[in-house]
Amino acid sequence: MTRYEKWEAATTRPLDILGLLFLIDFLAGRLIPGGPQWWQLSLTVISVLVWVAFVIDYVVRLVLTEHRWDFVRSHPLDLVMVLVPMLRVLRAILLIRRSFRNISTERIAGSLLIIVAIVVAVGALLEYAVEHDAPGANITTVGISFWWAIVTTTTVGYGDTYPVTSIGRLIASVIMLVGIGLIGTVSATVASWFVKHKPGRPHGEDKTAGPADPGEPGDLGQAIAALTEQVRALSAQQAEIQRSIEKLTAPPR
Repeated sequence: MTRYEKWEAATTRPLDILGLLFLIDFLAGRLIPGGPQWWQLSLTVISVLVWVAFVIDYVVRLVLTEHRWDFVRSHPLDLVMVLVPMLRVLRAILLIRRSFRNISTERIAGSLLIIVAIVVAVGALLEYAVEHDAPGANITTVGISFWWAIVTTTTVGYGDTYPVTSIGRLIASVIMLVGIGLIGTVSATVASWFVKHKPGRPHGEDKTAGPADPGEPGDLGQAIAALTEQVRALSAQQAEIQRSIEKLTAPPR
């Protein structure tokens, strides 16, 4: 493995996480435009740090590759995300797409964590933007909104906080359905893992197939030929038995 491949393998997951963090930062800045000074400063610091990380990654990969111009031409999206900071949201979008496409039994844990984080963060920010200034609202801060999103996503449902607007209830309905799907996926994955790693079964063995019959022909043509021979033998035995019965029941001459 080359140094470029080692660097790419080591930084892909951290950059995906930073892209997700930037997506949350981006949504928070748009959905909660007004806030205390520390809030605005935190959003700015996160945005700058993520941008610096993407710049460092691009420069290091450009230095490590042997054909730099080919690298620039074959990675236009990476260059655009460095030059246009707002387009770093694309990294998070690509991550979401890849997570849904690559969900499998072996990699389900990482995919589920990404999906849960996205659902909780986006749901909490949307719910706060809709609910915090509504009459009679009880989701009035970002912290309460995140608490509500976690409780709702995990289908716990304490009932201490709840949406009071129609749009807020629609968002809650989506989060509830996603939460039920996640719980079902986790249960199915755990069951599948235990079945696949059942003691006494070789790794990779088909768990649905029954034990092989050592006397069964392996080829369909051979099986048909063997069955034909058995039918012929049975027919011959039946004819012999029929002749014996006729001799026994025949009247004496």
